[in-house]
Amino acid sequence: MHMTFITRAGALAGALALAGCAGMGGKSDGAGMQMPGKTPADAAVAATWYNPPSEFPGICLTQFKDGSLRFDGGFAFFNPGRWAYDAATSELRLQLAPTPSLELSHAQTVLHQNLLRVEASKNTLVYAVKADTQAIGLGGFVFYRDTPCPARRG
Repeated sequence: MHMTFITRAGALAGALALAGCAGMGGKSDGAGMQMPGKTPADAAVAATWYNPPSEFPGICLTQFKDGSLRFDGGFAFFNPGRWAYDAATSELRLQLAPTPSLELSHAQTVLHQNLLRVEASKNTLVYAVKADTQAIGLGGFVFYRDTPCPARRG
C-alpha cells in the first residue's frame, strides 16, 4: 500500500511540476518573448525599430526573443539592454545600460513619441505600444517600427 501511494504521489508531483513550468512562460514552443504587430522574418527577432539616416547615420534597435536588445549604427552606449512587453497594459519596457543622462534627456516625455515614463533607478524607458504603433521616440530620434534595418557590417 505504501509503495502504491509513493508511486502515485511521485507521479502527481511530477505532473504538478510540469504544469508549473508551463505556466512560467517557458520557451517550449521556441517562440520566446512576443511583440504585437508584424512578425519579423528572422526567427530570433521579436521586433525592429529603425531611425533612418538623415544628418546622422541610421540607428537600428533590435529586440530579440530572448529578451535582449541591441543598438547598431548609433546609441551603442545603451548596449547591452533588455526589454519586456506587458500585453495587459500595452507597455514596452526598454532597460538600457546605465547612462547618467537617461532621465534628463527623456524628462520631457511629450517630446518622445509614445514615451509614458522614465524609471531612472532601473535605467528603463516605458512606452505605450500596441499592434498599430508605428514609432517611438528615443534620445531625440524617432524610431520607426518594422522598418528593416540594414545588414550589420563587421
